[in-house]
Amino acid sequence: MKDIPMPARRRLVLLERLLSNYTEKNITSQKIQELAGWSSAIIRRDISYLGVNCGATNGYRTSELLAALSREFNFDGEVRHCCIVGLGRMGQALLDASELYDSAFKIVAGFDTSVNKTEVLSSSFPLHPTTLMKKTIIEEKISYAILTVDKDEAQSLANLLVECGIKGIINYTPCVLTVPKDVLVENVGLLTALETLSVMGEV
Repeated sequence: MKDIPMPARRRLVLLERLLSNYTEKNITSQKIQELAGWSSAIIRRDISYLGVNCGATNGYRTSELLAALSREFNFDGEVRHCCIVGLGRMGQALLDASELYDSAFKIVAGFDTSVNKTEVLSSSFPLHPTTLMKKTIIEEKISYAILTVDKDEAQSLANLLVECGIKGIINYTPCVLTVPKDVLVENVGLLTALETLSVMGEV
């Protein structure tokens, strides 16, 4: 994978989402600016990392741009296994993550400290007590975890996930997790999102 700066990676991932629902054969940087809000200069620079050329008058071929994004980020490649850790209200809401159905990501297990929850809740994939986390993560070759536990459990369970070899954590908790440099964390909580919007400027 090319040495693409993280802000550009985030925009390119969103660009793939945008283009997946775009029906025209070609798209210009100006059109992307109109749809996504990024400046056309930033868009052209980001796309340049992919080695895709822009036509002088008609912009980029949508299919070519999608193919380049897929190659770079392996969107259509090997399925990567994920798990949910914490089966409270947020975790339960994610048991039917329909947006993953046609993606390269598949949730294959759920975990909770409450054995009762793992036995009572209904899911298309197995639910386990956290005591079986390490065994299951290794056996199912799980790479990513979605952490939705209470804040007092967040760091200890993040530590356990690191021990299990997890490569990345989607952090739905209000905590700032301490993990090794080779483990990535994406913070996506409602409060975090609102606070980020507020410091980016009044709306």
